[in-house]
Amino acid sequence: MPLPRAERMPSAPAPWGFSKGLLTGAAIEIPALSATVWLLARFGVGDPDAGFMQIMRLTTVFAGIAAVLTAAGVGRLAAYASADGGRRRAVFVAARAHAVAGAGLAIIAVIPQGQVPATPLGFIPIAIAGMVCGAGCGALIGAVCGGAASLGFGDVWSLAKKPGEALRNLMSPEDIVKLGSALRTRTSSLFEGIFEPAPKPPEAPAATTTTTPPPPEPAKPAEPAKPKAE
Repeated sequence: MPLPRAERMPSAPAPWGFSKGLLTGAAIEIPALSATVWLLARFGVGDPDAGFMQIMRLTTVFAGIAAVLTAAGVGRLAAYASADGGRRRAVFVAARAHAVAGAGLAIIAVIPQGQVPATPLGFIPIAIAGMVCGAGCGALIGAVCGGAASLGFGDVWSLAKKPGEALRNLMSPEDIVKLGSALRTRTSSLFEGIFEPAPKPPEAPAATTTTTPPPPEPAKPAEPAKPKAE
């Protein structure tokens, strides 16, 4: 029989916030940042001749680790925010925090592409685009990591009687396994060939050397005939 609302304890942070944020960030951060840099290049901020896969390679090398760790931290923040206001509060807090981090990540991702703005004011559009990208990624991370886990007196009693079973039900590691397997398949197909070397350029045809025959020797003038002796 469920206990009345007044007798229930405050909600605990959603479990596995850091791990869920890490896995979610590994799936969405690099493509989102690469798309932001690619769109900025189309509007004249960055190298307009760079292809999307080239941008993604450089973004992975220079901003990949920072982006994934940022997503993990935002996931943990969303998990703690869910204890106060549920999933909606977690989404808002995660989007707000990741928007600030997204501005810095976008600048880090744009610089290796070349053709950066010459003045500090030129980085403002990059920061704004990064904030928009970061807010979207943060909202998604908050939705994944912000599931509230309510604790009641019955949960506390079962935790005291059977701690192993109660912890498994509370922390639900099965969800982490399912999420990890799904993201592993997605990321392997998404980043397949990202670090493979570019195809070799076609070999130039071998230069054929044509030997020109030597010019003919000029004909020797005929010697005058000697007069016959009488």
